[in-house]
Amino acid sequence: MKLLYILKAMAQKAGLERVIADKINWLAEQGYEITLVTYEQGEHPLSYHLHPAVKVIDIDVRFFKLGAIPIYRRIWAYRQMRRLFAERLQKIVDDTNPDIIIATTYSLKVAKEIATLRTNAKKIMESHSACFSVGKEYDFRSTTVMKYVARGFDKIYYRPIKRFDILVVLTEGDKRDWSRYMDRITVIPNPVTRYPEEVPPKQLRHRILAVGRLTYQKGFDRLVEAFALIADRYPLWHIDIYGNGEDRQALQGLIDSHGLQGRINLCEPTNNIYHEYLQSDFLVLSSRYEGYPLVLNEAMSCATPCVAFRCKYGPEDAITDGVDGLLVADGDISQLAEKMAWMMTHDDERQKMGLQAREAARRYTKDAIMSRWVSLFK
Repeated sequence: MKLLYILKAMAQKAGLERVIADKINWLAEQGYEITLVTYEQGEHPLSYHLHPAVKVIDIDVRFFKLGAIPIYRRIWAYRQMRRLFAERLQKIVDDTNPDIIIATTYSLKVAKEIATLRTNAKKIMESHSACFSVGKEYDFRSTTVMKYVARGFDKIYYRPIKRFDILVVLTEGDKRDWSRYMDRITVIPNPVTRYPEEVPPKQLRHRILAVGRLTYQKGFDRLVEAFALIADRYPLWHIDIYGNGEDRQALQGLIDSHGLQGRINLCEPTNNIYHEYLQSDFLVLSSRYEGYPLVLNEAMSCATPCVAFRCKYGPEDAITDGVDGLLVADGDISQLAEKMAWMMTHDDERQKMGLQAREAARRYTKDAIMSRWVSLFK
């Protein structure tokens, strides 16, 4: 079977890129013929290794350059770029003759061009972000005139999804949100990159882990505020946050303002995050929203229990509260602090939760999740 994936780029070391690479590599190992088409990759190296059988083509239509074009020329330039995108993509489709074409909601601005390709291939759209965060309405969260203008724009923006054969989302909650725009939806979570065959017994390290981009979405400011409420009571404990992003300076300022230098550390992203899971007592997810927080399943696979806000969407899919982790009312900083304190002071229960978490994460192995994709393709 021939598959053609379409992605803006695989240049960042981020969740979407890692998940796509994992899935493509698994499928290539099973003998699928795969072409990955990017359009904003340019000269950047691939952020994740791909199976040598995967053919990678960049069609070099860089929409991000529109920001440097004067406004009076931007609309014309945007139309020209979309036309060029359609022409170059059609050429690749003609040459490769795929059975299935897969795109993500990160490519919604060219979804119409993908949906109207001249081909007999089935077309799948994958959502890796919460539905409400993809459109423009989310940019105008307060009640303003622009909020309603953006809502009308979103109806047009989402319309091409209906032309795809099916939309694949990560959670049942997100499926309910997307159902306003698409009737044919199925749920397939993301797989964990790996499921360690063995996990050594946990040694108490007084270490809390957090992982993600340093952005508003990930809510690390909420984690800092929560830890500040209990830091004096538990002087041996510290937090390591792994990630990069535009909020690094603001987060460091918040850490400094609470006098938590050395207690909360902003660490550079690592290529071996599983080592950090194994070396941590528990993980905290403080996100405001998620498409699906794969970090939970990864940590759980390493017998590292998690504390997470009940945000949209994913934590309630991954964690059974009080069994393999702890869930916190969304946005409740005080409750987050209390749940973290519970984890710090209940060693035996935390260890037991970790073992339960590892067992729960087994359902997200590559073989388990990719078998569902294979069924969908068939």
